[in-house]
Amino acid sequence: MESSGVIYLAMLPAMALTMLHLGIGPFGHPSMIRHHKAFLRIPKVIRIIIQAVCVVVLVAGAAQMLGVIDLTTSADNPAE
Repeated sequence: MESSGVIYLAMLPAMALTMLHLGIGPFGHPSMIRHHKAFLRIPKVIRIIIQAVCVVVLVAGAAQMLGVIDLTTSADNPAE
């Protein structure tokens, strides 16, 4: 799989973790708020590291989709 495909797949859990951190989306619903509260009980340093990784993945994926960077590694993409 090309690097861009890996980034796109990694964007799914990165966005889910970001929503969990912020308590939005499905994690803002009263039946799911316990997951948000459990996430907030994780030590702050670990939460910051998790969110930093999520931000890097989401920014790299967005940049790939917008054509700002090229993460394709296949030979079908001639670099001329």
